[in-house]
Amino acid sequence: MGVSIKSVRKTLKKSNIRDELIEILKKIPLESWQLIVKKEPEWQHLEPLRNKFPHGSFSVFMLAIGLNAYQLKGRAEITYWPQLYEVMKNYDSEPFVKALYEHLVEFYKTERLNAAKIKRLSRFLSSSLAEKLWNKFPQEISSMTDNIWRSLGNVMKQDLHKKTICFAMKCLGISLMMANEYDFDFHGIPIPVDLRITKFTNRLGIDIGEKTLPIQNFWNSILSSLRPTYSQINMIHLDSIIWQIAHHDIEELISYFNDLGIIDVGKRLSHLLQENNSA
Repeated sequence: MGVSIKSVRKTLKKSNIRDELIEILKKIPLESWQLIVKKEPEWQHLEPLRNKFPHGSFSVFMLAIGLNAYQLKGRAEITYWPQLYEVMKNYDSEPFVKALYEHLVEFYKTERLNAAKIKRLSRFLSSSLAEKLWNKFPQEISSMTDNIWRSLGNVMKQDLHKKTICFAMKCLGISLMMANEYDFDFHGIPIPVDLRITKFTNRLGIDIGEKTLPIQNFWNSILSSLRPTYSQINMIHLDSIIWQIAHHDIEELISYFNDLGIIDVGKRLSHLLQENNSA
């Protein structure tokens, strides 16, 4: 059987959108990419806690709360990250993982799906992975991110592409960036696909549906094309920008990039979105 004309047109459209999107994202300077990550609610609300912990235990904390950042009581930037800050701001760091569990478990008792989340918290914090990371320095952790990702999947008994596994790794990466450690390998770790990532992908008009793997494959291909320009760009940067702009209308989108000092990026991205939503 031959390939249909309709199928060929879809392939060409997807390729054209992808190529244009890559060219737009290449116009974002590295310093703007780093600023975008710092605008994330995880960074905004939890960075003040960083000096309360030795780095290894802070990385364990970030992984633990990333694993449970699902089915929240409301928007994460309102009901999750700031509440975690309030819970942890008076925490006295202790040399045992168990102390962190006992502190966090009180928070998760009041969360949605609390039994499941407490079980996940216990599974991770009682693991050899948590123990191994507890006393590590940033440079040590940055050299083992791929192994951490694979070990995390094994500990949690989840596929490596699952949203909570990928998102927990994003939280780990942010903890490294907070320590000014950027030399870590996230090349194999895909973007955590949630409603915002799905919505924005669909807004582009590339017609790949709502399943996780095709969406992750699309954004992985975008990252692969961006890395020759900026080798430090990884899924954390991409997830951050998409998450922040996914719900923006055209005016808000242009304002967002204007605030970053790259208004041309906002205009070109707005045009791409308008063009593909009117087709």
